[in-house]
Amino acid sequence: MTKELDTLLGRYDAGQLSRRELLAALAMLVLPGPSLQRAPQIGAAKLLNHVTLYVRDVERSRAFYHSLFGMPVLTQQAPGVNLSVGAGFLGLYPVDAGEAPRIDHFCLGLQGFDAEATKRKLAAQGIDATIRERDDTKELYLADRDGLRVQLQDARYNGGVGPLGDRKPR
Repeated sequence: MTKELDTLLGRYDAGQLSRRELLAALAMLVLPGPSLQRAPQIGAAKLLNHVTLYVRDVERSRAFYHSLFGMPVLTQQAPGVNLSVGAGFLGLYPVDAGEAPRIDHFCLGLQGFDAEATKRKLAAQGIDATIRERDDTKELYLADRDGLRVQLQDARYNGGVGPLGDRKPR
C-alpha cells in the first residue's frame, strides 16, 4: 500500500489529481471493498423479529399501542400478547410485582437458524448462551457486550402462529 500511496501523492504534487480526487483515491485504498468484508460469524440477521416489553398492565399497554399506532393483536401468549408491527411484532408481558417495567430483550431473525449449532459457535467466541424451548421452537438467548439480552430465532418465527409470511393479525 505504501507504493500506491506514494504514487497518489506524487500525482497530486504534480497537479495531475485534484484534492477531491486524491481524497477519493485515499478512501478507496483504506476502506475494505465488498470482497474484503468478513462473513458474519454466526449468521446474517435478516430482520429485527421482535422486542419484548415487561409492563405493569398488559391490556392498558395493548390499548395504548393499538390506539396510537394501529398495532393489532397478532397472537395471545398467556400471560401476554404480541402486537403486529411491520415484518415483526411487539411482545407485551406483565412485569413481576415490585419490578419496574422494562425492555426485556430484542430478537434478531436469522435465516436457517439452528439453535444448537449457533450455541456452539457462540461458545467458540467465549459467549455464553442458553436455549429455551417453547412448544416446538428453540429460542437462544445471550448477553451482548453491555449485558443487554439478545434473542436469536429463525427469521420465520412469528410469535407462535407459523412463518412470518403466513401471519394474519387479529
